Amino acid sequence: MTTIVATKTTTYELVVYKIKSDHLENYNEMLETAREHIRKFPGMLEYQTFRSAESGNVFMDLVKWRSLEEALDAAQKIEKMKEFAPFMAAFEEIKFMDHFELFNQGSMEKIDLTQLDKTYYVAKNEPQLLDATPYRYLMINGMSAPEDPRFTKAVEALYTVAHNVKFLYEATDQDFVIPKMEGQWWVEGKLPFEQTPREEWYWNIVIPMPSFVEEQQVEKAIQSAIDKKSLPQVSEVEFKRLDEGRSVQMLHIGSYEEEGPTLEKLFSFIKSNGLEVNGYHHEIYLSDPHTTPVDKLKTIVRYPVK
Repeated sequence: MTTIVATKTTTYELVVYKIKSDHLENYNEMLETAREHIRKFPGMLEYQTFRSAESGNVFMDLVKWRSLEEALDAAQKIEKMKEFAPFMAAFEEIKFMDHFELFNQGSMEKIDLTQLDKTYYVAKNEPQLLDATPYRYLMINGMSAPEDPRFTKAVEALYTVAHNVKFLYEATDQDFVIPKMEGQWWVEGKLPFEQTPREEWYWNIVIPMPSFVEEQQVEKAIQSAIDKKSLPQVSEVEFKRLDEGRSVQMLHIGSYEEEGPTLEKLFSFIKSNGLEVNGYHHEIYLSDPHTTPVDKLKTIVRYPVK
């Protein structure tokens, strides 16, 4: 038996298979049902299916995974989960299956999550449902108004650690673009958010990391920042997994202070679809507020739902 060593790099899964003739008529429907479940697996980035130009019942699936270990874990689940039984029963044979990683790419390109995970980073002008990709995030939390020095220093500390992590991985030819900053916001009093004094707003500011980033390296990055920077809040930066799962989101264009109409649409969509909010108000800041006019700021507003 061949031993496969799992590595934390983007992996392509290639499967060539033949479908039983009596399942061809309904195969598209079965495939879509299976895909709905597969998209919920951690690490699934893209899924394409091709049909042979010469043989009508031979197909090829090309699935892009964030890592080999996540691809292998999904394969085991597909074999065991009852939801995939009709899908698996349609197979006459699997002609070929293997996992591939990029080979001889020349100069290393920076990994950019905004390009790799379109589902996570692309929102429409109307509410939509999605299964948010789980990541491990650099994060720092606290309570204050966003204009308070406590908040701005926390953001500076977070970015300092993010740049240190990037520097460590550049040395191993695993360079990446520092992802967009995100924020979770909530209040804990009896008043609704918009009526709560800004200094009583709670926040969790986060930056997702590529899958190959390890806790040990993050700890080195934090210690390096502590040694070189006079930023006390650097020691508060954590590296944790966040999995919001099923969510409703919408693109907001304009000031952060004028999200009212966007929120109305989101809450109306959630209610009309029989859903409930199941987490914090979540913002993904697509634009740099230092270089983008306020009326052109782009922010994804997201709520986990159940």
